[in-house]
Amino acid sequence: MRWILKIILFPISLLLSILTAFLTFLLSIGTALLYLLMLMCVFAAIGSFFMLHNTRAAIEALIIGFLLSPYGIPMIGAVIIAFIQGINEAIKSIKKIL
Repeated sequence: MRWILKIILFPISLLLSILTAFLTFLLSIGTALLYLLMLMCVFAAIGSFFMLHNTRAAIEALIIGFLLSPYGIPMIGAVIIAFIQGINEAIKSIKKIL
């Protein structure tokens, strides 16, 4: 019974490890691209505030810039990756117990 459960859990653990590595790679590339977009939004907000004296557009650009920053959308991806890693660690600990 133990061997059967270990044989069943091994491909799942391997798939989760590969998925975690791939998603981490995508998150790093996506974070870099979103960081560049965030910088553009911040510069647009500064330009909108000083050149056009449009505070509403500046505040909207700053909010969009915050969502694109590493504390916005990329943090959601990091939480999802951490959740998948937690599931994988739980499966590995089950395999060690058996």
